[in-house]
Amino acid sequence: MLDLVSLVSFSVLGVIGWAIYNTYIWPFYISPLRKVPGPPSESLIYGNYKTFMTKEEPQFEWIKKYGQIVKYYEMFNQPALLVTDPTIIQDITLSNTYDYLKPLNIVGDAITFIGRGLLFSEGDNHKRQKKMMNPAFTYANIKRMVPTFTKVSFTLKDLIEDKINSGESNIGLVPYISKVTLDIIGLVGFNYEFNCLTSQNELADAYSTLMSSPSILGLLIGRLSNYLPFIRSIPIEANIKFNHARAIVSRESKELIAKKSKESEEGELKGNDLLSILFNINKTLPIEEQMTDEELRNQIMTFLLAGHETTSTATFWALHLLSQHSHEQDLLREELVKAFPDKSNFNPTFDEINSLEYLNCIVKETLRLYSPSTFIRRVSAKDKVFGNYLIPMNTTIMISTTAIHKSSEIWGPTAKEFNPKRWLDPTLTKNISNTSFLPFNTGSRSCIGSKLALAEFKVLLSMLIRNFVFQLNEGAHVERRTYANSKPDSNIKFNISKVES
Repeated sequence: MLDLVSLVSFSVLGVIGWAIYNTYIWPFYISPLRKVPGPPSESLIYGNYKTFMTKEEPQFEWIKKYGQIVKYYEMFNQPALLVTDPTIIQDITLSNTYDYLKPLNIVGDAITFIGRGLLFSEGDNHKRQKKMMNPAFTYANIKRMVPTFTKVSFTLKDLIEDKINSGESNIGLVPYISKVTLDIIGLVGFNYEFNCLTSQNELADAYSTLMSSPSILGLLIGRLSNYLPFIRSIPIEANIKFNHARAIVSRESKELIAKKSKESEEGELKGNDLLSILFNINKTLPIEEQMTDEELRNQIMTFLLAGHETTSTATFWALHLLSQHSHEQDLLREELVKAFPDKSNFNPTFDEINSLEYLNCIVKETLRLYSPSTFIRRVSAKDKVFGNYLIPMNTTIMISTTAIHKSSEIWGPTAKEFNPKRWLDPTLTKNISNTSFLPFNTGSRSCIGSKLALAEFKVLLSMLIRNFVFQLNEGAHVERRTYANSKPDSNIKFNISKVES
């Protein structure tokens, strides 16, 4: 009979053997993906992730060297794929969307603070949620939101003017842009005033914490917590900040649901905010199709995250690009001055803001070069064949939107350059498809709020360019990391002056 020492020894040996098999033997000698070309692993623990997190857009070098299907190594040396092949992209995003799932080992942390709303639901559950939510995002509803976009944008404009009038011209805009978009989603999403721009706000601070680029240690903790949940309870700084921020988001979303539920019990909600519309739609559905309070709360947390991060990130990069290309900034301002000669009475309608040709070009070009999400990540739910390679079930696959959007084969020899006028060239635009321009994904898993985000982006950018001239400080360089999102460094400052006429 085995004594305790022998039992512990065998257990330890078993764990060591399991670790060696999964991080060394399986990846290099057994996995079908061993036949796919790609960069060598840099670490049995980190795989190729240090390259993703420390180098600026390393996927270009990989694709150039290895082709449109590249094997790289995830955390704990698990083989995965980076793809830019249009046939594979079509299969993932359009033809067989639900054969590819969101990777729980990567998005686990996100699920803990926004739940399984539309963003992370799968299969029939995703179809049911999206069908129910589509009426909330019609053009008619978004048109009614535009005055709110303008109203909150004026608050940001006044704040910047006050800083300039007080002698401050070197201004860090990243925190303010994030706060203005959070204020906007508060109003159009829930008819609730967060007032992040004008007062200290816990929710804004929480999202700043949750959406900041993780360190290598933070990334490792996040991955390990998917298998060993207690790790998030260890009282180290990264966990304390994460758990505090998560608790704030959860508390705010519960309060919003409780407030709206109470109003709903008293009769049909009259507001045009997204949550009121969802509540009214939900009440008309058969019981088996209705969203639970938990699902509605998950939608709130999804709105809060996606509804402000996408627009704030895009707005920063547009200002960054225009500050580097003063001629393009001047052309946009000329268009805005012509359309809105009295800047104090800037109050565009949805149709007016969308009719501005050069603004549309600037917006598309910004989203091409700096998509809100740098990758579309999926896990294969069944075995697949990509070209000559067998791709086993549970393989992590990343579509590199960054590489696709900067491919010279699609966008020509100036693919990596900022050139808004390319969108006026019919010989180029006729060849652009929904698998070659993917700022909001495409197909049934495309972003349901893309029309809202675009309208908000256009109004906010127009307000800023109509009222101010932006210059990037001399010698400033903003590196773009490719991990997770393209959120910029919050320390970047612009030299800002007022447009007098």
